Amino acid sequence: MRAVLALTLVVLAAAPARAAGTFVSGRHEGRGYALFTPSAPATGPLVVALHGCWQTPEDFALGTRLNVAAERRGLVVVYPAQSRRDNAYRCWNWFAGEASPTAGEVGEILALARRVQTERALRDPHLLVLGFSAGGFMAVNLACAAPQVVTGIGVMAGGAYRCGVGPTGAMQCMRGLGAEPGAAAAACLRAAGVSTLPLRASLWQGDADAVVSPLNLSALETMLARAVGAVAAVTEPVEGAVHALHRDARHRPVLETWLVPGMGHAWSGGDARGTHTYPPGPPATERMLDFLLSPGR
Repeated sequence: MRAVLALTLVVLAAAPARAAGTFVSGRHEGRGYALFTPSAPATGPLVVALHGCWQTPEDFALGTRLNVAAERRGLVVVYPAQSRRDNAYRCWNWFAGEASPTAGEVGEILALARRVQTERALRDPHLLVLGFSAGGFMAVNLACAAPQVVTGIGVMAGGAYRCGVGPTGAMQCMRGLGAEPGAAAAACLRAAGVSTLPLRASLWQGDADAVVSPLNLSALETMLARAVGAVAAVTEPVEGAVHALHRDARHRPVLETWLVPGMGHAWSGGDARGTHTYPPGPPATERMLDFLLSPGR
């Protein structure tokens, strides 16, 4: 009997943690989504989670372990879904050439977020946007389009604002070509209608990524450092990665970057049961939320 009990405890200890809240699917104005609601009343901003190409909301939730983190922190998470009708590879069309920054998919995602905030009676009106690859590029678009509500972004394998327009431009951007951080920062601020972006950002990249070149991390870091008014940075090794922390003129942390050695096109510290994950890396989901939710803004 003791042997059976011991074996049971070992199995339970080894099993991945599961979120205790609810995870359901829905549709809003033709766009599918998944929604995680924690078991306790929500206490923070709504998290918008944007998957990468070929992925689904369920796959992204599993690979990032975001629902588990959200349950512990009391966060509601909405996972908009990209369909093959809108993109054959289920990529977000971050490179589309809309005239207005809130047109197209950006506007649809913001409308979905507002609906969730209203239906769930969330008291915090702000959004945190986490995205991988195409979802990471789209997170940057959202930050530049809606600075009044998007106060934090977590980007894994993304790039600078409007670094590529159209499919050909997108491919060049992903290869690390054509990004101009100064022009990207100016374009972002014009779209936002502000002189300084009121944003906190956590940026991640694998140094072995063959899909989105690591050069994009440098371009996005430089672009956002200018846009948010960062004036000083310290770089040091943290958890086996190269970590840089930028502060503004009031010494507030506004931007961080993580370059993960040996990681390809993947989510650092993710669950191996999901696609595009790199379990040995630092836990990106936890570190992103730590930084984006930390006090002292």
